Amino acid sequence: MQVFTSRLTGPAGWSVKAVSPPSTAVLRMNKSFSTDWTVSPSPGTKPGRYSLTVTTTYAPDSALSYTLEVVVPDPAPNAPAYLSDLPWLRTSNGWGPVERDHSNGENQGGDGNMITINGVTYAKGLGAHAPGVIEYYVAGNCTTVTADVGVDDEAGTNGTVSFEVWADGAKVADSGVLTNAMPAKPLQANVSGATLIRLVTADGGDGINYDHADWANAHITCG
Repeated sequence: MQVFTSRLTGPAGWSVKAVSPPSTAVLRMNKSFSTDWTVSPSPGTKPGRYSLTVTTTYAPDSALSYTLEVVVPDPAPNAPAYLSDLPWLRTSNGWGPVERDHSNGENQGGDGNMITINGVTYAKGLGAHAPGVIEYYVAGNCTTVTADVGVDDEAGTNGTVSFEVWADGAKVADSGVLTNAMPAKPLQANVSGATLIRLVTADGGDGINYDHADWANAHITCG
């Protein structure tokens, strides 16, 4: 009898346990088979990216393997903080890297300017470029995200950006489309109970050119 079996392995010392059956003796045409696993890093594992390997045996002498990447996050915040002072889980950015306490600048890290929206400068914040995502692990410890959002003056008279805050899978704040001619817009989001929060920038519907997006004074209340 042909048996379909899945096996998940992780780094040495990690606990990997199947919490549903990892094999089945029958798999009909156009049907699927899945297994749930509980994975626990070994004590003392440092924050970072790690690989898990899934191996599926689907015939006596045939197997298929692929790799999954998992992220072990830094400890979640437990006190109020500026988001630019916290480690993010992951980012994506439309042009160059996200900058801490500076505007996006150009496509190299550290090339941003002072965050400036409609002539007003800010010492703290995140300089991004649409489209992009900045994601934080907060483990349900936090309640509120606030920021003054807008298009940075370094974009000249160009650029249209919308700003969103997501708490896990729910959008909890949306600025609407902002232009360089507008002052910063205060944005406040209730993120109570969320494991992950995401700061999302979108291009305003007219392409990504000049979409230098500032999360000025971006702050989170935790603890």
